[in-house]
Amino acid sequence: MKKKIRAGVIGLGVGVHHAKTLSLHPKTDLVWLCDFDKKKLSHVSSKFDGVKITQNSNDIFQDPSIDLICIASYDEFHLEQVLKALKNNKHVYVEKPICLSKDELKKIRKKFDKYSNLHLSSNMVLRTCPLFNKVKKSIKSNKLGKVYHIEADYLWGRKQKLISGWRTKTDKYSIIYGAAVHMVDLVLWLIEKKPLRVQALGSRIATLGTRQKNNDFAVLLLEFDDQITVKISAHGGCVHPHFHSLKVFGTNSSFVHESSGTAWVNSCNSNIKLKKENAEYPAKSKRDAALKSFLDSLINPKKKPIILQEDVFNVMSICLAADLAIKKGEIVDIQYI
Repeated sequence: MKKKIRAGVIGLGVGVHHAKTLSLHPKTDLVWLCDFDKKKLSHVSSKFDGVKITQNSNDIFQDPSIDLICIASYDEFHLEQVLKALKNNKHVYVEKPICLSKDELKKIRKKFDKYSNLHLSSNMVLRTCPLFNKVKKSIKSNKLGKVYHIEADYLWGRKQKLISGWRTKTDKYSIIYGAAVHMVDLVLWLIEKKPLRVQALGSRIATLGTRQKNNDFAVLLLEFDDQITVKISAHGGCVHPHFHSLKVFGTNSSFVHESSGTAWVNSCNSNIKLKKENAEYPAKSKRDAALKSFLDSLINPKKKPIILQEDVFNVMSICLAADLAIKKGEIVDIQYI
């Protein structure tokens, strides 16, 4: 059992939240902050006493006292930074996506197999939401009967992020890796099964005429071995508040979570009053739960993190297959890396 974790954060967009979590955890020391932007680095570091700052991430990788690196940099840097962390004997907490291609995922997997003492997790925050936890318990207890279909829609509602900033400067940005990934993870966690095949379509209608060169919309259809089907969509350019819609259809009842309301549906009678659900959503108070659980697991190996290393690889394998399905225009068998 380790007494204390020494950590650094690379990328101070979302990484600011990781830095805060690390600084407040009783068994963790926030040692380093890194960002390309000197002004942002200075502003963020002023909130944390005694923290070291750098614009060169190698300063963190090469510090032998560091146990954990939280990677929240731009997507195209994730592969290099994850591999550097492992090479320098650091645990990794990485923002999605972990990488941007099948070959990259294979490289990371191979490296992790070599460094079996090191651990990885990611920030799949929907698992920490009380509402979705209640749905998972209902599925597990067979309250819905046999689940046969799920619809999970990521309504981003933040078009500006797609048409300005770093997402317009990379040829590899993917709405699947950046948005649909959350819903893929949520579904796999809810039903504890992995799909066999995926079919997918994409478009860039919502951002046509802007600097965004990649799809702003994608829809995935996942097939499981027991005939369960799952439809997942990612709306990058939608006119809608940020929201995670979820519908679960079972042989006994259904669950519906939409911006208009959340309810359990126990009858086909249109006159029956729906049973409303008031479990917490969104779960802003739980935002740091995934990182906290990872820290706890590093300190005490008997504790399991909310997001296991294998979960990260499985979800990315599905997203990569979905991206390939769009490019090929055909159903793709999912190869789990």
